Amino acid sequence: MAIKNEVGDEIKEVSSLRTLVEIYGEIASVRMIKVRDFVLKNREFLAAISSIFHDALEAYAKKLSDLVRLGKIKKGGKVTFLAHNGKTVAVFISANTGFYGDIVQRTFRKFIEDVRKNNYEVTIVGRLGRTLFVEEEPKRPYTFFDLPDYGVDESKLSEVIKHLVQYEEIRAYHGKYQSVVTQKPETYTITAGTPIQEDVKEPLVNYIFEPTVEKILSFFETEIFASLFDQSIRESQLAKFASRILAMDRASENIRSRLSYLNVENLKINHRIGNRRQLNSLSTILFR
Repeated sequence: MAIKNEVGDEIKEVSSLRTLVEIYGEIASVRMIKVRDFVLKNREFLAAISSIFHDALEAYAKKLSDLVRLGKIKKGGKVTFLAHNGKTVAVFISANTGFYGDIVQRTFRKFIEDVRKNNYEVTIVGRLGRTLFVEEEPKRPYTFFDLPDYGVDESKLSEVIKHLVQYEEIRAYHGKYQSVVTQKPETYTITAGTPIQEDVKEPLVNYIFEPTVEKILSFFETEIFASLFDQSIRESQLAKFASRILAMDRASENIRSRLSYLNVENLKINHRIGNRRQLNSLSTILFR
């Protein structure tokens, strides 16, 4: 009876786990759909804005080139409209909880390899990322921020942006959604400043900037950075939810296999118990 009770208890536990896995999968599916609609539309919007920003940079680079030829400024270096510290920061956008499949781990491996090879300062977003980093690099300093796994906390996000905007170059590491079955680690680099060069090609399109190209670039340098980082956060969320759906689907298949095995074992035990009872009954009849 002890074995029968053990099998029965495990069937109950595995059945409860199946319910939990199905709930996690359904929640992830709903959230993924909501985030996906925003992210995919925003990709197109940011691509268009980035194109305009690139055109403005080309125009400004041409203006700087003319000043170099006139001897008013020297070539080399960069011009930026924000105060930067000349350093590069690597930002790992992770998660606060588990059950997101392997996308967080794969992104972390890419992040930690680059951090170890380069003299980057480190910023971690998400408690799971902090745990992974401290296990790998317990003595290396880092800055930590806690952002929600779903949705965006504007006040906390502004703290992250305020911290990152001081850097000359920001390398954001996060998962990127390609399809429900495919997510990949992504590195998005944001670099500040416009190079000062002597020979710059004439822009394909000439624009008239109002009030000035400098003020427009100053606005872009702030707003584009904030928008791109916000997009990176949402891209990470989308990839995590898609990865969770796959992880829950695999877990559900394993649970179904385990339940099938347990049910067969339970039937075998019931048959053995039934056979033993019949033998006991027959023995009782024969030896009366």
